[in-house]
Amino acid sequence: MTTKSRIAALCGVLVVLGLTTVTAPPHVLADPPPPRDPVVVAAGDIACSPSDPNFSNGLGTPGHCRMKTTSDLVLGIAPASVFMLGDAQYHGGSLADFNAGYAPSWGRLKPITRPAIGNHEYVTHGGSGYFTFFGNAATPRQPGCAKDCEGWYSFDVGKWHVVVLNSECTKISGGTGCAVGSPQQQWLAADLAAHPAKCTAVLQHRPRWSSNSFASADVAPLVDTMYAGGVDLLLAGHSHSYERFAPQTPSGVPDDARGIREIVVGTGGAFYTGFAKVMPNSLVRKDKIFGVLKLTLRPDSYDWAFVAAPETPFTDSGTGQCH
Repeated sequence: MTTKSRIAALCGVLVVLGLTTVTAPPHVLADPPPPRDPVVVAAGDIACSPSDPNFSNGLGTPGHCRMKTTSDLVLGIAPASVFMLGDAQYHGGSLADFNAGYAPSWGRLKPITRPAIGNHEYVTHGGSGYFTFFGNAATPRQPGCAKDCEGWYSFDVGKWHVVVLNSECTKISGGTGCAVGSPQQQWLAADLAAHPAKCTAVLQHRPRWSSNSFASADVAPLVDTMYAGGVDLLLAGHSHSYERFAPQTPSGVPDDARGIREIVVGTGGAFYTGFAKVMPNSLVRKDKIFGVLKLTLRPDSYDWAFVAAPETPFTDSGTGQCH
């Protein structure tokens, strides 16, 4: 009997037995899951030099040089990006210190780091240690620049537009600083106009508001420009503590509709500083703490959560809506 005959006979038996064959439906591919909202981590004021008596082989001592601990926190979070808020390397920001202090700790996250320059980086002339260590990641508008570079640029993460500014206004080459009409202020206005995203964040080292001596009036023209351009979130360091403000106008008036929420996260590991007179609209303050700010960047909102080092337990979390 041929193969075809055997198949015909089998079909006949199935019919006799009252059985019918069922054809399997074609395989349907499921839609891929939607992309996850990106998680990022922010902190500044991070690594000590090996010459610091508290360096302790890069592990630090209680209250000092805890950059390995905070970088371990970040590795555990596994973020899409790291927002480094300045003063990455104390005290002078030399390339040698970057390679010996920052590189073995937060340098493990260098491929995903978006850096902002701080005042201690400029202790080394022109910020050359910082600009050389981070390379084009710190100077995407000036590839190859390694000294006296602009230090401002922007990028996108998920649906968010993120701007990095140079808040060391007196150190910017050309002497125009952060004033109205300065190259940085004009660029910021143009960049925000060209990227009208629903959600926008700005990263810089010096805070506009801080409940101590670290607030900077020099950046006021930039904050005016941020407000006009619809910026939602301002992240800064410089003060070695954690402080979260309510959304406010550049003049410090509460504004839930269009205000900028500033969060100061100078808790990256270097050492502590405290508070003095509490500023208006300051909602949460914590000194003597190390840790990082975890942000989930949603298309029209953001979640924040402070992730503290085990030695300095503390929590602060919430959700903010974009303009």
